[in-house]
Amino acid sequence: MTQENRRDAAVSETIGYILLFAIVTLSMGVIYAIGYPALQSNIDANIFESAEQSFIVLQSNMNRVAFDQTPVKILKINLQSSSVAVSQGSSMTITYDGNPPLYISTGEVVFEKDDKTITYEMGSVLKSYPASGSVMVSEPPIYVSTIDNTTVTTIGLISVNGNDQASGKGITVLTLKHNSSIMDTTSAPTTVDIQINSTHAQKWEQYLEDIGFSITGTTDSSVTATRNNTMLILSRHVVDVDIS
Repeated sequence: MTQENRRDAAVSETIGYILLFAIVTLSMGVIYAIGYPALQSNIDANIFESAEQSFIVLQSNMNRVAFDQTPVKILKINLQSSSVAVSQGSSMTITYDGNPPLYISTGEVVFEKDDKTITYEMGSVLKSYPASGSVMVSEPPIYVSTIDNTTVTTIGLISVNGNDQASGKGITVLTLKHNSSIMDTTSAPTTVDIQINSTHAQKWEQYLEDIGFSITGTTDSSVTATRNNTMLILSRHVVDVDIS
């Protein structure tokens, strides 16, 4: 091979390496541009799904603490660029048996990530998407049954007491402590009127209607309903929730 041929071979080999490097770099760029958003979307979906499962556990723990089966429960939640907060944004007002309206601040625990939320509220678990509204993932201890041909409405109202919040990454700890419990029952069938103030009012409207209440009014933030000729078992429980 002449010197000129050797120079041509060296130039061709160099160009080949440059082309190969360019192809690899371009391929990596395409993979990153197309694949990374899909990967991040899957990661975010998994984080939200994991939080949903954590809130099902939270509901179970709240029931145990509220009904005084255990005085304290602890729950860990993985945040990963999300937030969890305890606030007093929801309430229920109950009128029955000729008594004055009974106002109860119920509060809620809310997990939020990218405008999607999971909420523990009045013993239920709800999730919300910006485009499709709310879904009741797990029902509250509020139901209507029939005993010896008598309609019985049971309202086990669990209120969240606290105002803590945490955000960012890492693990946050929710500590649940029993605060108080009060029970009341009617001695004869009566009319029960309920007003729920909540950002999930439309989902509460659907739930109350499903269990036999008649809806008397609804807005984006509240729903009122009534149930006639029913015995009432009302238990009110307060659980202190701290976030650390």
